[in-house]
Amino acid sequence: MKKLKFFFFLFLSFSTLNAASSQDDVKVAIIGKLSNFITWKSPSNNQNFIITVVGDKAFKKHLYTKYNEKNINSKKVLVLYVDSIDDLRPSDILYTGKLSQTEQYKFINYSKKNSILSISEAYGFAQRGGIIQLYFVSQNLKFKINHKASIQSNLKINAALLSIATIVKGK
Repeated sequence: MKKLKFFFFLFLSFSTLNAASSQDDVKVAIIGKLSNFITWKSPSNNQNFIITVVGDKAFKKHLYTKYNEKNINSKKVLVLYVDSIDDLRPSDILYTGKLSQTEQYKFINYSKKNSILSISEAYGFAQRGGIIQLYFVSQNLKFKINHKASIQSNLKINAALLSIATIVKGK
């Protein structure tokens, strides 16, 4: 219950946060918070909590600035950038920026096979099989969640997060 109250407080405060900071700052803040509402059924053997970014080097810098020397889920955060699917290694979160649909499908499929939480703000991301799609309405952050994709990825999403998201059907 404590987590639920905190989460709703966090979202209520976003309207103020949105006015004072960029959308990237809001996305960076929420990515770390989302991990509190996800259970990896087969936790990674990594010593670090790994967030990998593809397709948006500037966003990787924002994540690094926010999470360098910090912990998520009792693990030190490591923020990586990859240029291609061949460079991708096991991660906890994969954020995809601007990619072609073909490339996006490759990363989504890799994420599903490797229990990685996939996040993007690309239009149609959740419908294509990504797990969480971020988008803004009147400067307020919203979520679309593909619950079926999370199950296929062996991830469990907390009901509190599901209750405030738009649930989409997709691959």
